[in-house]
Amino acid sequence: MGEIGIIFVQTNPRSLVMRPAVNLSKTALVFEAIDPGGGRPIRSTARFQPSDTIDLSGQDYSLLLQRPVYGTIGLVQVGNDLFIGVVTEAVKIAELEGAPVYRIQRVDFYSLISDRYDTTVAEASDTLKAGATSYLEEPSGPIIHPCQALIKIISTGSFYFSPTLDLTRTAQRRVLDVQQGGSALNIFDNPDGHFVWNKHLLSGLLQIRDQELAASERDDLDRGGLLVLAIQGYVGQVNFTIGGQPCRMALVSRLSCKRAGTRLLSRGVNDDGHVSNFVETEFLLYNKFFTFSFIQIRGSVPVFWEQTGIQMTHKVTISRGAESSAPATRKHFEELIARYSKVHVANLLGQKDGSSEQILSDLFRQGIQKMPDLSENITYTEFDFHAVVKRDGYEKLSELVDMMRKPLENSSYFLADSQSGSVVFSQQGVVRTNCLDCLDRTNVVQTRLARQALDTQFAQFDQHFSVAEEENFGFVFNGLWADNGDWLSKIYAGTGALKSSYTRKGKSTMLGLLDDAAKSVNRFYINNFQDKTRQEAIDLLLGKLAISENVLLRNPLHEAVTKEMRSRLSEYSSAEEITMLVGTWNVNGKTKGDCMEQWLSSRVAESPHLIAVGIQELIELTAGQYISADTNRLRLDWEATLIRVLNDKPGASYVLVRSLHLVALGVFVFVRSDSVHMIRNVESSVKKTGLGGMAANKGGIGISLSVNDTSIALVTAHLAAGQSNVEERNRDYWTIHEGLAFRGRRLAEHDMIFWFGDFNYRINLPGEDVRTRVARGDLASLAQLDQLTSQRTASAAFDGFSEGDLTQFQPTYKYDNGTTIYDTSDKARAPAWTDRVLYRGRRIALKEYARAEALISDHRPVRAVFDISTVIIDRDAKDAVQKQIYGEKMRDRNVPPPLPSRVQAPAKVAADTSSALLIDFSDDNEAPPLQSGFLGPGLSSRE
Repeated sequence: MGEIGIIFVQTNPRSLVMRPAVNLSKTALVFEAIDPGGGRPIRSTARFQPSDTIDLSGQDYSLLLQRPVYGTIGLVQVGNDLFIGVVTEAVKIAELEGAPVYRIQRVDFYSLISDRYDTTVAEASDTLKAGATSYLEEPSGPIIHPCQALIKIISTGSFYFSPTLDLTRTAQRRVLDVQQGGSALNIFDNPDGHFVWNKHLLSGLLQIRDQELAASERDDLDRGGLLVLAIQGYVGQVNFTIGGQPCRMALVSRLSCKRAGTRLLSRGVNDDGHVSNFVETEFLLYNKFFTFSFIQIRGSVPVFWEQTGIQMTHKVTISRGAESSAPATRKHFEELIARYSKVHVANLLGQKDGSSEQILSDLFRQGIQKMPDLSENITYTEFDFHAVVKRDGYEKLSELVDMMRKPLENSSYFLADSQSGSVVFSQQGVVRTNCLDCLDRTNVVQTRLARQALDTQFAQFDQHFSVAEEENFGFVFNGLWADNGDWLSKIYAGTGALKSSYTRKGKSTMLGLLDDAAKSVNRFYINNFQDKTRQEAIDLLLGKLAISENVLLRNPLHEAVTKEMRSRLSEYSSAEEITMLVGTWNVNGKTKGDCMEQWLSSRVAESPHLIAVGIQELIELTAGQYISADTNRLRLDWEATLIRVLNDKPGASYVLVRSLHLVALGVFVFVRSDSVHMIRNVESSVKKTGLGGMAANKGGIGISLSVNDTSIALVTAHLAAGQSNVEERNRDYWTIHEGLAFRGRRLAEHDMIFWFGDFNYRINLPGEDVRTRVARGDLASLAQLDQLTSQRTASAAFDGFSEGDLTQFQPTYKYDNGTTIYDTSDKARAPAWTDRVLYRGRRIALKEYARAEALISDHRPVRAVFDISTVIIDRDAKDAVQKQIYGEKMRDRNVPPPLPSRVQAPAKVAADTSSALLIDFSDDNEAPPLQSGFLGPGLSSRE
């Protein structure tokens, strides 16, 4: 089955129809633009409709493309426009189990709102055909397609699909699922979400399919192949003979989309246990007697680590320590055990004392050792690949194969009888291989292990190559695995794999070494200067970017269900109360604090669950210090000091969640050891405001995290100084507010937001007047003249935020260092409450707002203690409630009225209302924008 769809277009209003090109299905996909009026953005309706009820022969419709297409990968919204992604070119790359497998060569995006980009699509595609290689290159024409980066990343040749075979699951899983009653043909019933890269883009259409279509209608839609499920990775196939018998050998590498990203922007593990560059590689062999499958996996070291800045070496930063990494490491291995049973780790990192790779190895080993309850299912081997090869050559890799022989025998492989379909052997475990990038060294080792497994199978069944067959097999086998390594490396690092010449030829050559050197230089450039653009395209594809507030496809049924789900939150959730201490201190360049125990201790909360600390002026803000100071070392010193202070208290045990610095500004977040399990989805972002955003002497740092299922943003900031620079401080606030961006969430979209830092707002009085009122204790009148309070009241900054009573403590700035006396210098700066903690959100109770009497700085440290109520969602209960509400509303038709729909052209045959599906999107202003998808489950026209 090749091209399966034809696209028609109509103007005024804009309509797109995609119908099957051959008589495999009678279902078409129809989109129509609707102008809601009132200056609001144009939206689109969508429906599935029988093709024979749409008159496409008249003057209204014309072909959008002069050739058939391969289906749609889904919908994406960019700003105030909505696009449908269409696979316009693909090539058949393999045939597995009788099903064709296609490599996507080209994808185009067409607007559902206007024809503005119709010609731009063709121009962009021509640019791709002409061989544009850089993600920084843009078309030189007057209009740049909003989906240009997305078009490039999907059209690189690393995405694959099959209309009839579920490529997301291994042969073993497909067979077992059929034995348990699953479908052998329907690829949409049970795909593995780890490997469906366009799940977000297809989510709305799949919801319609699942919620609205009867079983027969779903089958008809699926037969037409209009919806494409795409994996990313590598698929290759070659033929060979053994003992005169023809065989087919294939590789299917599935790259996980759960922690997707480019080499230097996606490292380590996330709080859900998903690791970067996780690939499930299945080595397949088919002949007339049996189907053989052997699975291996690779993935980043499952601790929290990263590489930031311009990278010329493999300098690694451990972003969270062993204790705070432990829950994520456990989740990672628990999922692997659930998927593969037993896991044998082959760690190829270097073991040179003090090296970044050794530090990672130590953390990895310690993490596994801390899970003795999983020891029956996890074994661990270390093999310093570089040291062994450098000393003894590639031949010594046979030692690793010998070390792995026992795990390979215990895991076995999958073997099924080709005639009866019965299972002969099942694979009972998997080898998890890693190096630093999980590319070059990993691919060499996986190639060796695959050959070992296949040789074992051949020996067990007494199969033997002739001399000529052996030579040919070695050539095609090594070539297949070298291609696999090259493609996986191109996806993650931007270049082909290093050491691929060895994998391909079985030996290391001078030409291969020169090729590796050229690839290394290429990687340096791509990873440091192009990865950000590639990462944004990946995030857009996966739905991790915050979308426009104007959702252009809105579903009344989905909105009605969402509204009722909010009102029934208590049926599928519970609350957990936690305490959080937030502290801020401008230390004026001093490296050691005094009275820190007093600052970070509170009589109302002896042992808070969460502690967030902001430090300003880690260095003195002078030109010399700004250039020469090692602020990373200072951050680490403060990190060590803070953890020591926190853990010196009797019975206390805290671990670091995240620390980050922006030159002289630092933020440190700690969690109590017994509460680490509550923390997930930790992200960070920085925004400079100094010198118009060019310098980092002022700015803000944001940490986004989830405590249970409540999203919390922690922002520390240092705003513009100066008695009269109120407007500049307000601009700094808004710059940080708008500029801090986390994957899939804006700052304002968090359930709770806490700002803390040196905001530099002053008191609108002369210095002597302020001193006089402070001396007589008249803090109430000073609070009324506080600049920040007046700006909040005027909604000029910190709109909607709350703060404790300022009169609880005296102004925190500016003191003579080491004294309790306000500024006696020539400038005689007026005292002010520059150091503040503000908060916004529901279920937050302020318990204390106070300062500490540390004397080393010209500021006094401030702390605030909060009781916050976090939400815990019961996923199973939520799904049950949601299904119940959907069922009730579909049965009762109790949904908001849709927008009026344009009347259809006269049908060639009478429309069958039992199968014509209409989705129309309401003008319900009270309904919230959909953040998780652009198109929810639709409303059927069936009564």
